[in-house]
Amino acid sequence: MTESTAYFPHLKAMNAYGFYCIPEAFKAREVAKRLLAGEVNEPRTLQIMQQFIDNGDVVSGGAFIGDFLPILSRAAKRGAFVHSFEPNPTGFAATTRTIAFNGLKNVKLSPVAVGREAAVLPLKIAKADGTPLGGMSRIVDVPLKGQTVDVQLVRIDDLVDEGRKVTIVQLDVEGHEWPALQGAARVISDNHPLVILETLVGQEPEEIAQSLREMCPASGYQLMGMMERNAFYRPLGR
Repeated sequence: MTESTAYFPHLKAMNAYGFYCIPEAFKAREVAKRLLAGEVNEPRTLQIMQQFIDNGDVVSGGAFIGDFLPILSRAAKRGAFVHSFEPNPTGFAATTRTIAFNGLKNVKLSPVAVGREAAVLPLKIAKADGTPLGGMSRIVDVPLKGQTVDVQLVRIDDLVDEGRKVTIVQLDVEGHEWPALQGAARVISDNHPLVILETLVGQEPEEIAQSLREMCPASGYQLMGMMERNAFYRPLGR
């Protein structure tokens, strides 16, 4: 069996947008609790994404258990794709099941992390006591026995074929957002998508806006506001 088809203890959740696979190991996480209660995670963010999806592709990750994917898949126009990724092995397996539960045909899911350049790096997936981190899994500098797994790091520019129209890039990668955007320089420069980033303590959203303008001077990216722990960056003229 592959990682995505092997059995692991899980629950099933449902809300207005679809059906979800919740690993038992993740059920205490905030997002899992919302889904198990029949709620939608970050509903206002999803509403904005539906407004801006237009007729292009969406890049959305890390997937966690795929909670954004059912509505994004159905909002996408014919011929468009949702490109997603999830490096945590249990999260990838759960997201694969979420995709199957909802019959999503236009989602391209990869078991990778994203960054500035291709590499293999340690991903911390558990605390020292063995407690799974779930959606809080993150790239770290050195391996930690029993806490990390090696994962492939790829550029978003390599996940999305050249020539694809991309209208949204949404990232929740636990502080690795700027390296991930650097690895999406072609996608951003060619398409000027709406960029949505999770914000963490210590991050300065205005500095990200300035960095986006420097990376893609023609875009005129501006920080439009913050909501549901996300910062929204819109290019002038869109």
